[in-house]
Order: sequence, then C-alpha cells, then structure tokens
Amino acid sequence: MTKELLAKDNRNSDFNTEYNTLFPAVGDECRMLIGCRRANYSASEIARAVEDCDAQLLNLNVTSLAAEEADLVVALRVNHLNAGSIARSLDRYGYQVLDIASSSTLDDDRLRLRAAELLRYLEM
Repeated sequence: MTKELLAKDNRNSDFNTEYNTLFPAVGDECRMLIGCRRANYSASEIARAVEDCDAQLLNLNVTSLAAEEADLVVALRVNHLNAGSIARSLDRYGYQVLDIASSSTLDDDRLRLRAAELLRYLEM
C-alpha cells in the first residue's frame, strides 16, 4: 500500500504504528524461522541458544506457518549479523533452522553481483 492509502485508512495507520511499536527497527539484525516438535519447544532454551552467541533475542513469535520438518514454526529476530553462528547454536540445542534473512546477506549478494560485473568488464 502506498503512504496515501495508509493515511486515508485509519485501521492501516493504526496497524503500522502498532507494528513499528512492537518491532522497532535496529541497525544490525537477522530474522530466522526455526522448527521443532511441539513437545520440544522451550522459549527459554531458544533464548539461551541465541545468547550463547553473544546476541540478544529481540522477538520470538510462535507462528501459524506449517513445515513438513516440524510441528511448530517459530519466528526469531536477533540483533546480530552473523546468522550462521546462531543457526549452529540452535542446531546444537535441537532446533531446525528453516530460513534465515539478514541485512548482511543482502549486502553480500549485492557485493557478489558487483564483483562479477567487474570481472566481466576486465575480461573484455
């Protein structure tokens, strides 16, 4: 939706305000979806796995998403750029990492594309 539509519709404006209040933007963060069996879910254990990597758990939400590998899918937001170390820690605790998104992976992909373009120009 555009900003004009959001400004006209108070419900959407309220939703955006509420969303920004619940999930404030931070500089360095990564988002993960993890899966587990319902009987094995423990929020404190997930937080401990994240904190083992010197990171802070910003959000932990049980979702309604479905995955073949897990009964329960949990969305995490962490104030750390190195999602790989957090994924390994969660794996050690018995949680399966289903998806990772971070601001650094977007930057890495952009840099990789630019480097490939530069190499093409140098080969000409």
